[in-house]
Formats: sequence, structure tokens, C-alpha cells
Amino acid sequence: MNKPRVVVSGIFYPMAILRYFEAAFKRRQDIELTTVGIYTGRSIPWGGGMVLAERYAQPPDIVLPKACRQGVPIQMALSKLDFVPDLWVQIDAGMWLKGRAPKKTQNVVVATDPHVLDYGGQRSSADKFFCMQKHYAKKGDIYLPYAYDPIWHRPEVEPKRFDAALLGLHYATRSRWVSRLRAHGVRVKYELGPVFEEARTIYNQAKVGLNWSSREDLVARVFELAAMGLPLVTNNVPDLKEFFTPHVDVRVFNSLEVATKLVRELLSDPDMAQEVAARGHQAVKPHTYDARVDQILKETIYA
Repeated sequence: MNKPRVVVSGIFYPMAILRYFEAAFKRRQDIELTTVGIYTGRSIPWGGGMVLAERYAQPPDIVLPKACRQGVPIQMALSKLDFVPDLWVQIDAGMWLKGRAPKKTQNVVVATDPHVLDYGGQRSSADKFFCMQKHYAKKGDIYLPYAYDPIWHRPEVEPKRFDAALLGLHYATRSRWVSRLRAHGVRVKYELGPVFEEARTIYNQAKVGLNWSSREDLVARVFELAAMGLPLVTNNVPDLKEFFTPHVDVRVFNSLEVATKLVRELLSDPDMAQEVAARGHQAVKPHTYDARVDQILKETIYA
């Protein structure tokens, strides 16, 4: 019996949620996977433009022209295939294949950034539309939350070089928090750039994981830090309670003053920090990208 043919498309940065989905799809033994999309090589557009390590530059099976970012006719991509897919999954963080694959193909869109991108056109052309943030979902969307990768986001025994760590874009709220913590003598690792193994090592060298969402979004970092076994301090957002018990599994704040206080409390009480870390790690266990891929397949070719 032939395995279902699955195509996954998107923008293939050296770092992105797409990469975690790609890895989870590749771990499946019951499908034939082909990846299609724009490829940026070692470059990512964050922080005004960055170049990452060569080992993270892995192109998709079929590379589309960089000029084709949004509204690309799906026929352009189909013309490069020698088969008709059973399932086409667009991991949409800014690249939209306009139109539909043939009737045999189930068309799926995974909206990775509904807090900042307009997915109106994508919703109209998808057989199934998965939204990664419930707070920003529309009627008819299927909730597919963020997750963690069991390899890239695992606990490791590392010497503790930092009191706290936050790797990501330097939003004003985050920078003010880091400045306040440093003013209290807290050693904070605050960078944009480290990914995969480097990011895992840095986080495992920290005593506390930090997060402050840019909007009302439950970011992937929340799942990742909990999975790496760090006690997590994060701002309160609507979707958080879907996965964690606030103030028990994670420490939650609504102001800069409380955010700073919570970090200092965890640092001053290692037993409490360990308990929060253990509870958060247990709560996040089911929420891997493998589980998200399983949900997509059960809603489509295995429905």
C-alpha cells in the first residue's frame, strides 16, 4: 500500500516554527514528505537582518523564487512536482500559495502568526484552517497551539552561568524588564540570534526562563522553556490557562513591578524554583510538534 503523499510549504528560514513542523513530519514513518518554499539560506529578517550558522541552512526539496512571497499561484509549485499530493500543508508565516491544489488534494493552512498577519484570503481557500492562537481565531478555525520540539527543547545538565535568559526580539517591554532586573543585580542573558542547539544550551545554563509576549499571544517560547525544565515567568495572556495553571505551573504577571519581583523570588528560593519547573515540565509534556502533526493528519487524510 502506498503511503500518503504530503507536501509542506512555507518560508524556510534557518529558524522558524516551520522547521519544527518539518522535523515532526519527517519523523513520521507513515507518509511520504516533500517540502516546498522560499529559501533564505543563512539569512533571517529579524533585528534588521541576521546571518546564522551554515549548519542551519537546509533548503526545502523544491525552492521557489524569493520574489514569490505572497499570493504565489499554487500551480507554480505544482508544476515542479511529479505527483499529485494527498495533503498540502502551508505553514503560513508570510508566504501564501494562492489558489488550490487539485480536488484530490486536501488543502490545509496553519496560521502561525494570527496576532500580526491577516489570513482572510488563506481562510477562504483552505479545506482546513488551523489557527495557532485561540485568542485570535475566527469562526470555523481549528485550534492548533504552539508546541515544543522534544529534541531541540529538552533539559540538559549545564553549569548555571546566568540567573535568567530570554532569547528573542528586543521589544521595548522586554528591554525595560531586563534593565530593571540587571539593576537589581540579576544576571540576564538577553540576545537575538542563538537557535536550536545554541539556544538550548543557553537556556539550560539559566536558572529562570523569561517571556513577555508582544501582544495577547501565547508564544512558542512558553512551551519551549517549560519543556527544557526551567521555572518560567511570563506575562498573562488569554490562552495561557488552556495549558498551565497560573502561579502554580508558571509564574504570571501583569506589570513590570510584579515581573521583576517574581524573578527575584524564584532566584532567592531554589526549592520553590525547582517545584515550579517540575510542574511546568509535567504540564507541557503532551504538547510536542509531533502531537500537532498527528492532529493535522487525523483531521485530514486519516479522518
